[in-house]
Amino acid sequence: METAKDTNTVEAFEYGEVSKPDVSRPTGDVTLLDAAGHVRRVPTPSSDPNDPLNMHRWRKLGVIVTCCWFSIFSLVLVGGAGPILPVWIKLYAPEGIGAQEVVNLTTYPSLVMAFGSFLILPLSIVFGRRPVLLGCCLLVTGSTIGAAKSTSYQAHMACRILQGVATGATESVLPLIITDISFLNERGLLFGAYWGTQNLINAVFTITVSFLVADTNWQWFYWLLLILAVVGTLMVFFVVPETRYYRSPQAVDGQIYHTDEFGVTQIFSVADAERLGIPTDASPDEADVPKLSYWQTLQVFYRPAPGALQLGLGTFGKMVSAMSSPAVIWAVLATSISLGVGISMTLTYGTILTGDFGWSEASVGLVNCGIFPASLSSMLFAGYLGDKLNLFLAKRRAGVHKPEDSLVSLVFPTLVSAIGIIIYALTAQHPETHSYWGIVMGWTLYEFGFIVALITATHFAAEAYPQNPGPALVLVVGLKNVISFGASFGITPMVHKFDYLTAYMILFGIFAGIFACGVPVYFLNPKWRELVSRKQQG
Repeated sequence: METAKDTNTVEAFEYGEVSKPDVSRPTGDVTLLDAAGHVRRVPTPSSDPNDPLNMHRWRKLGVIVTCCWFSIFSLVLVGGAGPILPVWIKLYAPEGIGAQEVVNLTTYPSLVMAFGSFLILPLSIVFGRRPVLLGCCLLVTGSTIGAAKSTSYQAHMACRILQGVATGATESVLPLIITDISFLNERGLLFGAYWGTQNLINAVFTITVSFLVADTNWQWFYWLLLILAVVGTLMVFFVVPETRYYRSPQAVDGQIYHTDEFGVTQIFSVADAERLGIPTDASPDEADVPKLSYWQTLQVFYRPAPGALQLGLGTFGKMVSAMSSPAVIWAVLATSISLGVGISMTLTYGTILTGDFGWSEASVGLVNCGIFPASLSSMLFAGYLGDKLNLFLAKRRAGVHKPEDSLVSLVFPTLVSAIGIIIYALTAQHPETHSYWGIVMGWTLYEFGFIVALITATHFAAEAYPQNPGPALVLVVGLKNVISFGASFGITPMVHKFDYLTAYMILFGIFAGIFACGVPVYFLNPKWRELVSRKQQG
C-alpha cells in the first residue's frame, strides 16, 4: 500500500503535471509525461470567482509586476550600496568609524533580511498576504526616510537594519503571492522573471548610483529609492488583492490533489488522504459565491486563519524538519557560499578600482555592466536549457524525473564561477601586471554562475524534500543570508591579515568543497529518499 509520504510532490517542477504519478517510486520522483506526452495544470481552479487562479490575466500581470517592483527597489536598498562604500568610509572616518564598521552597513541588513523572511512568512500565512506586504511597504518607506536624514552612524545603521527586515518580504510573502495566482507549469517562467529582473535592474542602479552620489550627495541614494518605495506602496494597495485562499482537495483520476498553506500541491492516494484526514469527496460547488468588486478587494485587514497560533508555529516546525534532508543542507550551504563570495566582491571592488586602477568614485558602478549579459545568460541557462535537460533525462527513464537531475545543470556554471573567483583574486593581488578588466570579467563570470546556482539549488531543495517542499524552499532562500554573512563579514579582516589572493583563495576552497559535495548528493540522495520512504511505510 502507498503511504502519505510516498506521494509525489508536484510543487517543485514547473514543466506541467502528469495524469497519474507512480507512487511506487522513491519519494520525490515525478512522472513528467504520460503515455501521450500530455501535461495537466494543477491546481485546478474552483468555480469560486474570487479564487486567485481565476483572477483576470491583466490583474495577474499587475500583481507580478508589483511583486517585481517591490523586490527590486528593496533589494537595491540592501545590496546596492557597494559602489558608494568609499563615500561612506570618508564620511564616517572623522567620527572614528573604521572601514569594517562602515562595511557593516551593507552586511548587517543582508543578515537581518533572513530573520525578516522567517517572521514575515508565518504572519502572511496567518493574517494574509496583503496586510503583511503593506506593512513591509510602510516599514521600508519609513526606514528609508530615516536613513536619508540620519546624522550619525548609529542612526544610519538602525535604519539599515529596519530596511533589511522589511526586505525579507522578497523571499517570503512575494513568492507566496506569485504561487497563489499561478499554475505549476507557469511558475518556472514567472520565478525566472522574478529573480532575473532583480539582477538586471539591480545592475542598472549599481551602475548609476555612484554617478548620482558624485553629482549630488549620498542621501540621494535613499531619496531616489524612497520615490520608488512610495510608488510601490501605491501599486501594492491598488493592484494586489488578498491571495490567501483555502483550496479544497481535488479528486483527479482516482487520486487526491491537496494544496497546503505554502501553495504546495501534493498527490495522495484516496486511502492515504483518508488516513491523514484530508477530504476525498468532490470540492463543494462555489458557483453561487458573489464576486467581490474591485473596491472590496482593496480591504486591508482580514480575519486570521483558523487555528492561527498552531498554523504559525507549525510553519517553523516544518522548516526545522526540512533540515533533516541532506539535499536541503547542501542547497543551503551552496547558495550561502555563492551569495557570500558575491557580497565579498561587492565590498572590495570599489576600493580596488579607485585605489589601484585610478577609477573615480563616480565610475565604480560601471563594473556592473557585465551583469546584463550574465543575468540574461543565466536566465536562459537555468530556465530554458535547464528545463530541456530535465525533460531529456526524464524521457530516458520513461518519463520519470528525479530531483537530482537538476544538479547536472550546475556543473558548467560552477566551473564558470570558480574561474571568475580566480581571475578576480589574481587581478586584485597584482594590479600592476593586470588590467582592470580582470575585476570586471571576474565579477561578470561569477555573477553568471551565482544566479544559476541560486535558481537551481533552491529548486532542487524543494523537489528533493517532497514531504514539505514549501518550508524547504523558504529555508534555503532565507537561511542563505545568515550563513553568507560569515563569508562577507570576514573578507575585510582576511584582506588586512593576509592579502587579496589568500583571502579569496580561502573563499574559493570553501566554494569548491561545498559544490564538490554535490557529487555524492547526486548519487546518494535518491537512496536517502528511498530509505525514508521505506521507514514511513513501516
